[in-house]
Amino acid sequence: MKLWRLISISIKNLFSHTGRTILTLLGIIVSVASIMSVITMGENIKEYIMDEIDAFGSDTIQIEISIPETEHVSMDNISSMAMGVQITTLTDDDAEAVKKLDNVQTYNAGLMGQAQAKFDGEVTYVTLLGSSADAPLVDPGVKIHDGRFFSTDEELSSSNVIVLGSAVAESLFGEQRDIIGKRVAMDGSKYRVVGTLEERGSSFGFSFDDLVYLPYTTLQKKILGVDYLSYITVKARDVKQIDNTVKDIEYILRSRHDIDDPKDDDFNVMTMKEAQDMLGSVITSVNILLIALASISLLVGGIGIMNIMIVSVEERTAEIGLRKAVGARREDVIQQFVIESVIISVVGAFIGIIIASIVISLFFVVLEKAGFTSMNLFIPLSAVVISIIFSIVAGIIFGVYPARRAAEVSPMEALQS
Repeated sequence: MKLWRLISISIKNLFSHTGRTILTLLGIIVSVASIMSVITMGENIKEYIMDEIDAFGSDTIQIEISIPETEHVSMDNISSMAMGVQITTLTDDDAEAVKKLDNVQTYNAGLMGQAQAKFDGEVTYVTLLGSSADAPLVDPGVKIHDGRFFSTDEELSSSNVIVLGSAVAESLFGEQRDIIGKRVAMDGSKYRVVGTLEERGSSFGFSFDDLVYLPYTTLQKKILGVDYLSYITVKARDVKQIDNTVKDIEYILRSRHDIDDPKDDDFNVMTMKEAQDMLGSVITSVNILLIALASISLLVGGIGIMNIMIVSVEERTAEIGLRKAVGARREDVIQQFVIESVIISVVGAFIGIIIASIVISLFFVVLEKAGFTSMNLFIPLSAVVISIIFSIVAGIIFGVYPARRAAEVSPMEALQS
């Protein structure tokens, strides 16, 4: 009963100084909205990345080129690749050697390029993805809409055949339906369309619908003029043996590339589970850093509460003195001001959560229009709980000093003032 009376008095005091209360709330609202947004976006991005990787299946092993003496996901490796450093040691012979392992079902060898595609006056720039004939078996996202995928014979003979992503097919052929067998000009040669793919959307900002699939041998010999690969994706037979298979692949590639020390590896072998764990760890670390930075704004908001409460103490000296003169204890005065501080924090927290939810929802609408169609919005309970707890703790911490200061007011001096 006493607590409810204190809460009622606190609310009445806050409403009696509406302007000051609103200014105090603003700091908490911005702080909570920042923390809420960071946690929600972090969890959504993490879930999105995990789902995208998981779509390849736990029986998938990825072999990619890597700069020797660097970690695969390190800035040294990434920056070197971006600056044009080429690793040319991964070949289709390596892929064939890996395929001979007992636990390897099949593989998809690949590399990428770009070209200008033309058909009947329509021109579009496309990303070429050279792959193996077994690409649909390795990558479940490759689904035929019309026609077929190219065959192993066409791969071995470096045939001029292509399979179009849905966006490329629409750009070149518009509303035409019977496009199988049509020939598209690229890099001075004609390529026969043998199939089109179902719409797939984007992943990590990359649109699969803008791809043109063709045999990797064709891309190597007739367009890029190279004899190496960028990656090999392996499909394992038994998931339980996948760790041993990774070790076998590393042994084979080191033997073929004359590598004695693992730090000199010019390749990286990773399972989808390892990729998920690695990216999950990176995202969690980034989220913690961003939450820490967002919490600085909560510190500023807490200081704002403290300053406003100190001003309130000065203005209400006579009131405090009167209450103490009629029997209010020191603890009662402290409780009064701490409760006011907590009320401001809680109200600010709920408003901040609502604003953050609206902003995040609008942001996801923009992402969806940008092509991230597989990214589903959810607001984790942890984001709401952490935001409220952080806000209440800040309210208590920064409300204690003004409350203690109010409790020290002498009744006689207060009444005289």
